[in-house]
Amino acid sequence: MMDPVRGSLVLYALFWLVRINGCIRRGRQPLLRGREWFFDVHVPPDFYDGAGRRLLHHYWMRMMMPFAVDIPIATWIIMSGRFVWLNGLVAVLGVFIHINHLISVDLAERQARKFALDEPVAAVMLSLTPRRLRQYVNWKLELALIVTTVSALIWGREHWKPLAILLYLHVGLVYVKHLIVAWRRPVPREQAEEHMAVQEAKRKYYLATLDWWRGVLTMQVLVWPAPFVVWFVFAIVATIVVEIKRKQLARLALRARPVIMPDLLDQAKIARWPLCYAPSAPLLMLKGARGYSINLANTCAVIGLAYVAGFMVLGHAL
Repeated sequence: MMDPVRGSLVLYALFWLVRINGCIRRGRQPLLRGREWFFDVHVPPDFYDGAGRRLLHHYWMRMMMPFAVDIPIATWIIMSGRFVWLNGLVAVLGVFIHINHLISVDLAERQARKFALDEPVAAVMLSLTPRRLRQYVNWKLELALIVTTVSALIWGREHWKPLAILLYLHVGLVYVKHLIVAWRRPVPREQAEEHMAVQEAKRKYYLATLDWWRGVLTMQVLVWPAPFVVWFVFAIVATIVVEIKRKQLARLALRARPVIMPDLLDQAKIARWPLCYAPSAPLLMLKGARGYSINLANTCAVIGLAYVAGFMVLGHAL
């Protein structure tokens, strides 16, 4: 059984390796389509000579916010000797990084809309084909995770605290996979197939990423006598593979021209950042005038908040 302290430190080190690569990638994202675009907003040729430069710098500054949160908390955890808490910190920061990026990109695009050259599309469509999580399950991987997790429960009963956190994080990641599969969004009638292909490719990529993190969480509590350097080699190889897949996804996304979608549900009027209650628009997240808002009228949002509260209670109890 890997020592819980060593496992937590390895996971945190892997997390830093992955996030640095992600930070570099996100920094290049605004110009991914060229200087005629700011993310998915079509802008004038001289945009980056004026307001665009300021918006780009502000976006880069917001991207550094997770580091300002992470470093002091991680320092306190390490100095206090509560190394197992690094597992929870990684989970919370992983969510915070993606939420921060989502909000930051949305804010940057909203600020750039006043300079946009395009108008909202006139016609959209929505795929009504039902999707289920089981359609995206790799059963060989799931069997391996089940066997290794059960083995860890049997052989590592003396380390029940990190195992409890492990199981709770597994449940949360599986639920996030359910949300990704169930997520619906309209596409424009023009280039509908290209947009749907991009959405499906992104869906599979996000699901594979979550499965990778589930595997890392499980491996750190197993019988794994490999030295610390092996874990870093594994992280480097995994990061390269992820980056290759990400670049393939980016090339696929370039085939579909970004469009401005019409506000069919009047989300800008009913959404109140960061939380709202809008039964008339039963979506998990609404896009309001100030950004995305979690809709508490959606059952998934309530379950997600309950999960976060449960994680806080579990962390306090342990």
